[in-house]
Amino acid sequence: MELTHKFGYNCKEIDSLISENTLDPFLKKLVAIGKKQDPDFYEPLKFMGDGFEWFVEYFFKFFNGDHILTYTANYQPNKDVDRGIDGRGISTLDGLPNVIQSKFKANFNDQLNNEDNIANIAGCALVEGIQYNGKNVIIITSCKGVHRNHAMAGFHCINRDQIKQRVDNNVVFWNNLRTIVSEQNGK
Repeated sequence: MELTHKFGYNCKEIDSLISENTLDPFLKKLVAIGKKQDPDFYEPLKFMGDGFEWFVEYFFKFFNGDHILTYTANYQPNKDVDRGIDGRGISTLDGLPNVIQSKFKANFNDQLNNEDNIANIAGCALVEGIQYNGKNVIIITSCKGVHRNHAMAGFHCINRDQIKQRVDNNVVFWNNLRTIVSEQNGK
């Protein structure tokens, strides 16, 4: 499996980020390392968001074709201008394209709302002609999810707790990621 998000190549502390077998240390280290970034070189919030997008790429590729949580096969990160779509795949429900938006929040108890521009993905999906089927417009986040009063609350959201259920103490998941990083970075 190849991870194509540039973060995997740009983060010097990548080995430290993935040294444990649970999500929370990864996210906490991502925040700590992000806060140390020189804003003129790599804006701290962008660093954190890119790190989460890199993790999401691996998550969707590792759980390729999952029909219980991700409803996605053949995930690929967005390489075009980011207008709200961070990745694309094929919906396991109908075999048609789906779109994924990654949203990193440093406060894991937060909920996504208007300030997070989460509605952008719905607009982009509509422009791309995606027929909404209930699970093909997906938001994946490091926090509690979408606020229940937000218009995007009815869309499929994969929240921090759901990610943790899949990856915490999943030794194969983390060992495979460490192997990919080692191979891609020539270590």
